[in-house]
Amino acid sequence: MEWILVLQSTLILFAIVNPVGSIPIFLQLTRGMSVESRRKAFRTAVITSALILFVFILAGKWILTYFFQIQLPDLMAAGGLLLLIIAIDQLVFGTLVKSVTASQKEDAHKIGAVPIACPILAGPGAMMTAFVTYSEHGFLVAAAAIVIVLGITWLLLYFIDKLYKFLGEVVCLVLSKILSLFLAAIGIRLLMQGLSQYFR
Repeated sequence: MEWILVLQSTLILFAIVNPVGSIPIFLQLTRGMSVESRRKAFRTAVITSALILFVFILAGKWILTYFFQIQLPDLMAAGGLLLLIIAIDQLVFGTLVKSVTASQKEDAHKIGAVPIACPILAGPGAMMTAFVTYSEHGFLVAAAAIVIVLGITWLLLYFIDKLYKFLGEVVCLVLSKILSLFLAAIGIRLLMQGLSQYFR
């Protein structure tokens, strides 16, 4: 396993999951919960996100390639376009993520699973990126990226109150916009790589 590939894949997945930029949303979704309930929700979110991403990279090829007849260049082009749309939305509008906060609050496990795990942490962009990483670099690189990103996410969520007080809303917003800009560039690269396969 090449650690440079792991680092690159981890940075890309981290930009897509964007746990730092989503800190205000996580706090809003768990507002009114006790510290114990909030941590329970976040623990459920990380575990659920890991299950979603691992199932997708393991079963995604069979589902997409054999069932839907989708090839890797198709997936790269579609994934790149999806990441570009998500990045533009995060940079300009922010409506895709904000829409999930309008849902009715329920218990810690349900909030942890939906919407924190899916679609915020392990949304379509993260699933597509994990699958493309697995297709290009193999299971070990994809698995390492998922574990590292979700491990960092768990630490951020565990200390979310202190972190938010330390960084503040403005810093979280700026970091989110910077990650979204990187995400847009990654989306363009994947889109161009996918489209280039059709013009060879």
